Amino acid sequence: MSVIETFDDIVLGGGKGGKSLAMALGPAGHKVALIERGQIGGTCINVACIPTKTLVATAKLFDQIQHSRHFGIAISDAGPSLLTAIERKRRIVKGMVETHWKLFNSTPNMELIVGSGKFVGPRQIEVAMANGDRRLLAAKRIYINTGSRTTIPKIPGLADVPYLTSTSIMELNVLPDHLVIIGGGYIALEFAQIFQRLGSAVTVLLRGERFLPMEDEDIAEGVKEILEGDGIVFRSNAQAQSIKRNRDGEIEITIGGEEVISCSHVMVAIGRTPNTENLNLDATGVTLDERGNIKVNERLETEAENIWALGDCNGGPLFTHVSWDDYRIVKENVLHGANRTTSGRVVPYTLFIDPELGRVGLTEEQARKKGFDVLVAKIPASKVPRANTSGETKGVLKAVIDKKTNQILGCSLLCHSAGEVMSVVQMAMIGQVPYTAVRDTVFTHPTMAESLNVLLANL
Repeated sequence: MSVIETFDDIVLGGGKGGKSLAMALGPAGHKVALIERGQIGGTCINVACIPTKTLVATAKLFDQIQHSRHFGIAISDAGPSLLTAIERKRRIVKGMVETHWKLFNSTPNMELIVGSGKFVGPRQIEVAMANGDRRLLAAKRIYINTGSRTTIPKIPGLADVPYLTSTSIMELNVLPDHLVIIGGGYIALEFAQIFQRLGSAVTVLLRGERFLPMEDEDIAEGVKEILEGDGIVFRSNAQAQSIKRNRDGEIEITIGGEEVISCSHVMVAIGRTPNTENLNLDATGVTLDERGNIKVNERLETEAENIWALGDCNGGPLFTHVSWDDYRIVKENVLHGANRTTSGRVVPYTLFIDPELGRVGLTEEQARKKGFDVLVAKIPASKVPRANTSGETKGVLKAVIDKKTNQILGCSLLCHSAGEVMSVVQMAMIGQVPYTAVRDTVFTHPTMAESLNVLLANL
């Protein structure tokens, strides 16, 4: 029988929320164990935000080189190299991982344990180590931060072909001749543009008729128009029914009953699944919803005493910045007895295509469904001076205003640096600054922030 090692706090999973919490509790005097299966630093820096946005930057630079004459210069280039792009990605990730190793091993009162953990009691975790050893840990408080992974659909034949995910596609050593992506969400669109710009033919298979259903139709149409202008092909109502490999080595995807699409590579990007099924949560009293997410309240507490869940595994918006805010809520509540909750937090997001789509708050459609009487401001990105000087005139900007209070209900910005400008709108919403004050703010000229003057004057 293993000896039980006791801690004040155990953090199961070293993603953004978990690692941040462990590194805050240790210096506060708590004896902490951080258990991580091996992805040091979490999903974001290893296989998600950081590496994908690194490839986005590479693809954008190549696109700018291709259109250098627009800027008055001619650049001769033999073409992009997937191998060197992947190598750049690896260097950046490697640097961040090494930084995290140093942080984890130098944080006071915190022990990093590399292994796979599962519950064996209400607040007891057994850790399977890489060398075959097992450690049994117990703590007063436990925080689950096990993240999520690519959802793999049950398509006949899929398991028999070398399909790609958002992780494995970033380790290719050969550029796909024709990449078919199953799924039309944000991850799918980012990779579609990356590989199209690097030289692949790209087809995106959409399950339904409507493109980006969480966005207003005019914004979604703007995104689609830009990506189709890049050469990406979209197929609506194109549910993949079966997949196989033919004698020539090509992958054949059957859609619509009889139509077959042939490609060199296929990527699955239909969503994410929480990593909760192997935790033996039955031993704890922690419960799951129908999608496998850990049920939590507004303080991120599970139904089991002194067990919390942070990040993707609790089913909240699947963003690194949400996991980071989960950490701040739990830290303040545990260390300082605060009563912070997730209630009312304004969560923005950015779709990192080029140009970006930054959104915060309600869409026009959502606002009207909630019963708001709204004003809608909308302008093409080409009306913004900075967009013209930067040669980034594609896109559209849209704001939704509560006619009664002049408060900004939401904003969708499809334009150059949209993620940065959207943050200005987010702060105005949090501060309950009326749109008229933002409209009349003196922003530096020419900047993309100045686009808010132009947009909000268009009411």
